[in-house]
Amino acid sequence: MEKELIQFHRDADKKRKKFVYRNALWGYLFILPAMIFLVTFSFTPLFMSFVRSFQDFQGTFVGFNNFKFILQTPTFIKSIGNVLILSAAVVILQTLFSFLMAHLILKLPPKVGNAIKIAIYIPNMMSGVITSVIFNLFLRYNRGFFDSLMLHFNMDPIYFAQDGIWPFICIIVPTLWLGFGYNTILMLSGRLSIPKEYYEAAKIDGAGAFRAMMSITIPNMSNYFILMLVNLITGNLQMLEIPMFITGGGPNESTITPCMYLFQSFNDVMRDRNITIAGSFLVMIPITLLNVIAFTCIRSKRSEDS
Repeated sequence: MEKELIQFHRDADKKRKKFVYRNALWGYLFILPAMIFLVTFSFTPLFMSFVRSFQDFQGTFVGFNNFKFILQTPTFIKSIGNVLILSAAVVILQTLFSFLMAHLILKLPPKVGNAIKIAIYIPNMMSGVITSVIFNLFLRYNRGFFDSLMLHFNMDPIYFAQDGIWPFICIIVPTLWLGFGYNTILMLSGRLSIPKEYYEAAKIDGAGAFRAMMSITIPNMSNYFILMLVNLITGNLQMLEIPMFITGGGPNESTITPCMYLFQSFNDVMRDRNITIAGSFLVMIPITLLNVIAFTCIRSKRSEDS
């Protein structure tokens, strides 16, 4: 009887494998167009750029000279410090505001909450260029809405793109506005994935709102926080349009970012473009490592009733 049972399972496994292999061809055919597109427009240019980063403009192999040159460029080094400061501010504020807004929406009546979700998500559908144009209408010196209002009340106008801490605020606020809706929806989906029974049990045990948030909400939303942090950090390290069109990297290169520097360098006919390509890989390496580390830490576990 035992031998017959073993033989039965073996035959079932063979049939299952035969079924899988028989249909595998169709699966490969379905993904073939996507793979052709990726190889042609992503992997091949990436490989060609990688090779060029080790060459000069004549195609001669120069080793790591291009990387050394870009790392010895003061403006590029300064741009890294600038983007780290801007990214840290955006990540902290965006995480906090989105988390709080998600909880506020849960407390509101459904119709009001849905209206708010639609309203705050609309900016996410805009590009950085359009966002920059909109905010320039408010921030332009002497002609913007805020300066016109101040002049109307006989107050000195503010050069938002150049004065004091205002250039940083002029970048941080539009960046927050652009991604606030998406990140709020992400936080809201994470909060809704937690079973209500957890909070009911905590309430019976006498736990307050803060205790429930620290012991239930945040631990059960850890994957959502990791995903959000990865998106925010990788996105802001590639910041380009908003600082370019609002502050132009000023004052004194205090808001220039690595991507803006590389964009300007690539359009400089006096500079070897292979050096710029090497700089782009220097920006890509930490972003890639961050994604690998973050998604390695994610443990996709579904919340289950105990």
